[in-house]
Amino acid sequence: MTVRRHLAPGETSHLYTDVIGHVVTLEPELVVRRESGEEVRIPDADIAVLKVLPPRPVRAREIRAHEYAGALAWPGTEYELVDGWFCRAGDDWSYRRDSAVPVLPWASCAQLDGVRDWYAARGLPLRIVDVDRLVRTEQMLLDGRPVDPARLRADRELMLCTADSRELLGIVDAAFPAASRPAVTLAETPGDDWLELYHATADLAPERVRPAMLATADASDGDPAPGGHTVFARLTDGGELAAIARGAVTAGPDGAPRIAVSCVQTAAGHRRRGLAEVVTGSLVDWGLGLGATECHLHVFADNTAGRGLWTKLGLQPHHSLRHLVVAPS
Repeated sequence: MTVRRHLAPGETSHLYTDVIGHVVTLEPELVVRRESGEEVRIPDADIAVLKVLPPRPVRAREIRAHEYAGALAWPGTEYELVDGWFCRAGDDWSYRRDSAVPVLPWASCAQLDGVRDWYAARGLPLRIVDVDRLVRTEQMLLDGRPVDPARLRADRELMLCTADSRELLGIVDAAFPAASRPAVTLAETPGDDWLELYHATADLAPERVRPAMLATADASDGDPAPGGHTVFARLTDGGELAAIARGAVTAGPDGAPRIAVSCVQTAAGHRRRGLAEVVTGSLVDWGLGLGATECHLHVFADNTAGRGLWTKLGLQPHHSLRHLVVAPS
């Protein structure tokens, strides 16, 4: 948003100045956060013109940075960079399972033999993340030959949504004042009851899923290596586990930490009370303490309720993706 504000006499030789940034709050007065992080308070009487700016175009390198951060936050138990693709294995139960993500500029659909061979050595099919603007399935080659589109099986479309961590926390604070907000505990590992509540692991043995839940990696020195930070949010009510979420802070090659939020779940009988927002806010606050000024998460494109929830918290769609399995020829 651009705000043209009146200047006080003697403040400058001009009558107006423009403040460009994101709106933090409207009450009791307008507060705009500039890209530098500076917050500018503008009394109503000083506002001359308000103008909403169109979203800044999303650059391919920004998409790649978010995908790299997301892969580091959920790398499975075995991972390696192969021809610019982040190949990960050891997670056969989540939608991310055993899939390769294009994370470096030279990752190409025309160079997939090495990625295929990496998965074949582990008895797995070739499964890639088809990321908007980064992947061109019509250019896919294996052994120098085009891949028949009939061999591609696509999962549901996902949206990666992002928000400024401080802005999200401001929304949570306004909706759920700290004095009356339910307490959230951050644990280093997911308990069995946590795994039983999360829909994707409820029917699976804890020892099968816990290693992938705990795994994170960092790539601040180039190649990914074990690192990052993971916590598991727990909110109890009346002695019953009512809401959960997983948070992971990782750093990509640029060294910038980001927090990925996932596994947000509210127990039946505790829904429509804002508990998902509360546990999400607790994770973003924790991540901000580690320097993660940006947060992101995945939501299925056809999940209307989920997308509505994240929009309320200021999370906006950044790009789309889906997972593709290449069936054997």
